[in-house]
Amino acid sequence: MTIVVMLCFARSGGTVLNQCLGCLPNVLILSEVNPLGGGSGKGNVSYQSVKEQAKNWYNIELKSDYFVDNILELETICADSGRSLIVRDWTFVNFTPFINNNWNPPNKLLTLEQLLGKSELISFAFVRDSIDVWISRGTPDVKLFFDQYLRYVNELINNNIKFFKYERFCLNPQTSVYEICKFTGLEYSESFINYSQFPQVNGDVQVSSRGQRQGKIKPLYRKLIAKDKIIAVNNCLEMIEANNLLGYPTSYYDVNRESIWLKSAKKIEQVLFKFKP
Repeated sequence: MTIVVMLCFARSGGTVLNQCLGCLPNVLILSEVNPLGGGSGKGNVSYQSVKEQAKNWYNIELKSDYFVDNILELETICADSGRSLIVRDWTFVNFTPFINNNWNPPNKLLTLEQLLGKSELISFAFVRDSIDVWISRGTPDVKLFFDQYLRYVNELINNNIKFFKYERFCLNPQTSVYEICKFTGLEYSESFINYSQFPQVNGDVQVSSRGQRQGKIKPLYRKLIAKDKIIAVNNCLEMIEANNLLGYPTSYYDVNRESIWLKSAKKIEQVLFKFKP
């Protein structure tokens, strides 16, 4: 049996793709799990470990308390029941200082490293233009962020990881999901269009992100930012290298941006969304 591993940096569209893949037939998907810990879910209760997600989302009791053993247990259960196992890695914690890594990221793809040789793996990355990732993350130190992000991109390249682009997915989700299914061996179905109803997911579902508010999959305009930030990002060598490696343009101005009127409308929308009954 094969384990599908989905790698995705924070603010790169991983949550919506997680929901889409979770809607496919005969799929069991884990959401933002990692040997160092897991991401947060919606509401007051978060299931951040493989064992917690298996029990609370799929009513499966796992015997072990160890990350890799739990995944291998699930792989066997999925094989016996004709399901496909997808592991959405919490890749962020591998490259960004965080409490889960004692503020000292290993700068490795730990999930792949620990599963290597223990099962057949098909891995892919879901990537986004690093400028938009940086804007969405809100990291003040430009060089610090892109140094971390470049380490992530280099690990993808060094491990020969195939990647699919968030922007192309937003333009044509049917084609992107089909291509991901073809690459991974998952069964394609139009059922993914019900992605917003899929509950077994961690990530941006706990915040009123632009993607969640718009209610459907479509391209997002680049956010407007201050001129000094534009100058800083356009001159960041780490950003240029990361985007070149992934095949993205290397200037803030090279993609469609919000208009000032659209930005004002978005602020009004945020207020209305916040107080929506």
